[in-house]
Amino acid sequence: MNAKPNLPNKTTRATVTTLALKNAGVVLLNNYIPILFNRLGLTNENQFIDNQAAGKAVQYLQFLITGQSATEDICLPLNKVLCGLPLAQSVPQEIDISNNEQQLIEGLINAVINYWKDIGTSSVSGFRGNWLIREGLLTETEERWELTVEKRPYDLLISRSSFSFSIIKHPWMPKPLHVNWPY
Repeated sequence: MNAKPNLPNKTTRATVTTLALKNAGVVLLNNYIPILFNRLGLTNENQFIDNQAAGKAVQYLQFLITGQSATEDICLPLNKVLCGLPLAQSVPQEIDISNNEQQLIEGLINAVINYWKDIGTSSVSGFRGNWLIREGLLTETEERWELTVEKRPYDLLISRSSFSFSIIKHPWMPKPLHVNWPY
């Protein structure tokens, strides 16, 4: 009699890596990202014109968040996800931002501040510090990205906004980003 040995059931699991972020609040501006990229000349018909444009977009997002035109690649995983790039792909560490581009980006932030009356008056740097520069955790699963954003006391104001960011999937992104922002 040839009985099969009783072997433990083996389940293969992919390694899950969670990355700590300091720019998780950018998801608030989800609806404005495609418009911004188009106005910066980085996209055409909802696709990046090339890989170089996608790499620049990563740094333009960081400028939107922090006001800085140079950021190390290691600090940009969420930006890469939002631009549809693999985390391992290197991007420029710095970009030249013209005065017109800076005005466009800061104008976008001012428009959001003026539209979102419940937050009161705020400067561009105040909005960045209170809403965009935010800690979070980014995790990749087989079918999606997951982002958990740090909660702050005034986050209850998010419920009084028209922002849409719980699931983000731009045409250039290979898989969606699911956002958990407790407010």
